[in-house]
Amino acid sequence: MIQPTKALRKIAGLTKRIKGVQGGQGAGKTFAILMLLVNHAYSTPNREIFIASEELSKMRITVIKDFINIMRMFDIFNPNFWVDGTLYRFDNGSFIKFIGLDKADIGKGLRSDVMFVNEANKIKFDTYRELTSRAKQIFIDFNPNAKFWFHTEVEPRNDCDFIKLTFEDNEFLSKEERGEILRYKERGFNPDGSVKNQYWANMWRVYGLGEIGQVEGRIYTWKPIPLDEYRAIEKKVYIGCDWGKVDPFAVVEVKYMDGNLYVHELNYESENELERKLSPTELHQIKAGTTEENEGLIGWVFKKAGISKNSVIVCDNNRPNKIISLRRSGYEYAVAVGGKSKLLDRIGMLNGLNIYFTDTSKNIEFEQENYCYSKDKFGVLQEEPTDQNNHTIDAIAYAVQQMFNDGIIKNV
Repeated sequence: MIQPTKALRKIAGLTKRIKGVQGGQGAGKTFAILMLLVNHAYSTPNREIFIASEELSKMRITVIKDFINIMRMFDIFNPNFWVDGTLYRFDNGSFIKFIGLDKADIGKGLRSDVMFVNEANKIKFDTYRELTSRAKQIFIDFNPNAKFWFHTEVEPRNDCDFIKLTFEDNEFLSKEERGEILRYKERGFNPDGSVKNQYWANMWRVYGLGEIGQVEGRIYTWKPIPLDEYRAIEKKVYIGCDWGKVDPFAVVEVKYMDGNLYVHELNYESENELERKLSPTELHQIKAGTTEENEGLIGWVFKKAGISKNSVIVCDNNRPNKIISLRRSGYEYAVAVGGKSKLLDRIGMLNGLNIYFTDTSKNIEFEQENYCYSKDKFGVLQEEPTDQNNHTIDAIAYAVQQMFNDGIIKNV
């Protein structure tokens, strides 16, 4: 007889189409979901169940191994129904199929009764969307090393249940592993609760408490302020712009006062995303009479954002035709960032300021939480940051560089 854990009972109680399971080390979240899926496939005819993760090779020694153990514990495993080590066919017409996402286009267009996305924080949101758009039921599990697309795109949906699990939800965790997890807390915190070691404190937050951790090598730590408080600051506004046809097209508003920088997000959608939301008639009207590709769209974005024609707009210098488009649209003070500074110099420049973002600027919040230094193949942090989660950050840096040039900011 298999004894259910607290984790299993809690996950079984989730009722919405999407079931998001965030958990620390030893919580037993994946094992519990597998037990539920095995039971569902065995007891319900003609169910099509897929389990997807980043790499098939890793799945063979983790989730697939657990699946086989569960099937044997239930005493229902038949080697003759196990195909290629990735597909199990039940005699009632149901099946469970394991897919690795390390091959291009795999999983696209699948129709499924259940899609289980294992270690979801290791795959891209577009991949998740392609896997799950035709699924009737969705399970998602992950360790919360950092905030990612689940927290911003999926959890807020009204058809998503969310649960957080810890090792305390797994009564059958070994004494040895429980001791290792508790050691994270001992090494990270002093008896009075103050942080003794940031690395181990973060390990305890993520793997002990199942809470969202801080990205290792995180570069910025900015603070939110209410939008009304930002709007009450009567200082000259600068606009920063980082072009994006496919990547985010980041437009931000920046103010400076008494050593503090205040930033507000105006646009993050790429040009392609913006175009997809417009009807053919609207697109024709926006582009009518323009002579450059997307010239009308660029001006339309700035007008829609309510940006004054008198604003200083500091743009990424790799798309000069778009700056010309802005000027033709009446934004005469659109300029390219002058003498684009080195990346590490820009990081030092921003880290010398106290930076506050408006509480509505969700992409600024996400990027400043996740922008971090890169690692080599041995996991050692490097001096150069990763080239991702930096679109609003670059736009802010362009505006700040111009504010230095104009004497708005004098010393850092």
